[in-house]
Amino acid sequence: MENISEITRPTLKQKSKSNKWYWILGIVLILALGYIGDDKYSDYRYDKEEKLYQDGAYMGYNQVVIQIVEQVNTCKPIPLNYKDDTGNHTINVLKLECLSDKQLGCLYNE
Repeated sequence: MENISEITRPTLKQKSKSNKWYWILGIVLILALGYIGDDKYSDYRYDKEEKLYQDGAYMGYNQVVIQIVEQVNTCKPIPLNYKDDTGNHTINVLKLECLSDKQLGCLYNE
């Protein structure tokens, strides 16, 4: 009887060691998949937010141009402010059709 119990004991220890490694590898695999999934989800959210920002900027610029064109059609000068390296500047936008012939002549004679 001693021989049988001595033979079966080492196999039980080997099974328990291999089961422990399967558990460790399984946990590591789950952690790795969780990390990769979180990283991909973060990239997806960032791309979605960036597209929303870009679309909003495009719509804003488009709306500004439409407003400038509508205001210029009233034949009033429209002041536009901008900033560059030398400081703040203002230019006036005016529709050429709103100028008189005398004013147009002065523009072309300069």
